[in-house]
Amino acid sequence: MSISSEFERAFRLHQQGKLREAFLRYDAVLAADPGNAPALHYSGVVLFQAGKLPEAAERIRASLKLEPRSPDAWSNLALVLDSAGRREAAVNALKEAAKLAPGSPEIHANLAASELGLGRVAEAEAAARAAIAADSHYAAGWHNLALALQPQGRALEALDAAGRAVGAAPAEPAYSGVKAQLEMAAGMMARAHSTLDAALARTPRSAALRLELAGLLEREGDLAGAMNAYHDAMQLEPGHGAALSQLLFLRQRTADWRDLGNLRKRFSDGVAAGVQLLSPFVLLSQPSTRAEQRRCAEAWSGALAPVVTPAVAEPIAAGPGPAVSPARTLGGERLRLGYLSADFHTHATAYLAAGLFEAHDRRQFEVIAYSTGPDDRSAMRARLVRGFDRFIDVAGFATERLADTIRRDGIDILIDLKGHTEGAAPAVLGMRPAPIQVHYLGYPGTLGGGLVDYLIGDAIVTPPQHAADYAETLALLPGSYQVNDRGRVVANPRSRDALGLPPQGVVLCCFNNSYKINPEVFDAWMKILAELPDAVLWLLARDTDSDLTGNLRREAVRRGIDARRLAFAAPRPNPEYLALYRVADLFLDTWPYNAHTTASDALWAGCPVVTWRGETFAARVAASLLTAVGLPELACDDVEGYVSTAIALARDPGECRRMREHLEGPGRQSPLFDTVATTRALEAAYLAMADQYRRGVREPIRVGLP
Repeated sequence: MSISSEFERAFRLHQQGKLREAFLRYDAVLAADPGNAPALHYSGVVLFQAGKLPEAAERIRASLKLEPRSPDAWSNLALVLDSAGRREAAVNALKEAAKLAPGSPEIHANLAASELGLGRVAEAEAAARAAIAADSHYAAGWHNLALALQPQGRALEALDAAGRAVGAAPAEPAYSGVKAQLEMAAGMMARAHSTLDAALARTPRSAALRLELAGLLEREGDLAGAMNAYHDAMQLEPGHGAALSQLLFLRQRTADWRDLGNLRKRFSDGVAAGVQLLSPFVLLSQPSTRAEQRRCAEAWSGALAPVVTPAVAEPIAAGPGPAVSPARTLGGERLRLGYLSADFHTHATAYLAAGLFEAHDRRQFEVIAYSTGPDDRSAMRARLVRGFDRFIDVAGFATERLADTIRRDGIDILIDLKGHTEGAAPAVLGMRPAPIQVHYLGYPGTLGGGLVDYLIGDAIVTPPQHAADYAETLALLPGSYQVNDRGRVVANPRSRDALGLPPQGVVLCCFNNSYKINPEVFDAWMKILAELPDAVLWLLARDTDSDLTGNLRREAVRRGIDARRLAFAAPRPNPEYLALYRVADLFLDTWPYNAHTTASDALWAGCPVVTWRGETFAARVAASLLTAVGLPELACDDVEGYVSTAIALARDPGECRRMREHLEGPGRQSPLFDTVATTRALEAAYLAMADQYRRGVREPIRVGLP
């Protein structure tokens, strides 16, 4: 049999998916003709399909030395390089392929997708337009053009391109999904519904489209419909981490606990198995260990924000080790701090941190904001803009553009205030735009994935003995890690009657978000109410939260408590919200996700907080706050202590009054509410980080601690 016949036989076996037999045939060809470029090329493709990336790249490169003008070989080399994480090299290979086959829409579309993966939207747009120029009906070209136009703020052009992609390939769910996303972003909810309904009629078994529909329904406030759609997505794809995460979150947000145990187990099993797209934020409010939270965060970050180290960066030793040359000299006379957040508007994080930005020592630091969130034109937004040396609105910036902006600005220390919460930009952190990257305040846990170098904590939320469960090096502040703004105004309280409360009796409150409430917490609350027959429990609920209020009242009745003993307060402006704590007698915390900003709110307004100190960062925040404010005895060691402490305090108005007097006197002067002192402690930590960077080491930092 001739060599050409042997190759054709190998190629047919390859097309049939018989990889082992095909590889043996390709090798037989190469044994007879070592310089056979097609056999080298396609045997390399087999190795790629078998997951042997280095060997695959070696063979395809060898084929290109013999036939450098093969666009298919360059394209397949790009696939191998991209799978190996060498995305820049993959783009270069595709560019070679495109030069050799300028009329191939597929190659240009693949190049556009690769450029998008690197956040280079202008280059992606050019490649997508080349694909369309080669074939005006090529759906992938239009799809990638839409993806390239969206982050440039060209919404109408992106919608037109997405529509053309769907028109050219209506059976492709991803194209309809992007079109619906663009319509939602433009506020065209009816059109998004129509797009998704039509796509689901064509491909009813698409879990991705069910997920899109669920997100749309959730955004519209139809939480019951959203939960059904997330459930449907999981039925179609049982291992769908995103659908499971959001269904579990909404079950807890609405106090619909019917299948909570099963969902928790599936989530926990998924974390153990390394399932991707299981939300680390959702895990914070579920029973979990620090180690589980780290595994979840590592998988999440690995999928959504792989670290891309700039070529100029040098490694830094984690812990004591040999010195290395830093990537560049830090700062001039002042260190340049960059704060990255989507919460620079009327938001809990802003209420905590506004005073921090204002109090920074401008002799040592230049302070710059990178705002990825909305401008709500509020007084808080205006205050934040004034509080920074430069306030840069980067909402809508693509990942690469934002990372380049931070890099060009010469930021020495980039402080992320979002973590794994809504609106975060982990992919920007993955681009490593600053020599030193830090996480602070916005997310109580590890980010994983090498996204940041340091995590700001304290001796209670992140004690040194917990360090192994954090991907970051710990930097511990004295007192509490949480900064607070001393300028918050508390309005005059309204009467009980005006607030819908009974005129007499104890008012227990918890104004935490409802997703932090779970059956175990509710059991404890109902035990407390059972021992305090004249008490009511005051919770937070929006007017649209009828499912939440109805479910909680039913759960109370199931536990033998009159549903009328649950009262609900609506959200209101911050000064009026703080005034609610002047009416309540005692704040009952949640676990495993404590009150954070809410606990500080209560303490600032003079309301004692009872908490249970757990094992994770999120479960230890209230204990940190109580210790810093001078009431450590209210941080209990277990649920029994929590219940008995709450009952004893509710029965002892004198002790409650003493604690209120403490909070309104010495408590307000305590380290918890000393904005300047916390700012100076943070600055000391930043200076220590800079010193370590210059010396080429990274070690735990303990500011003001022995």
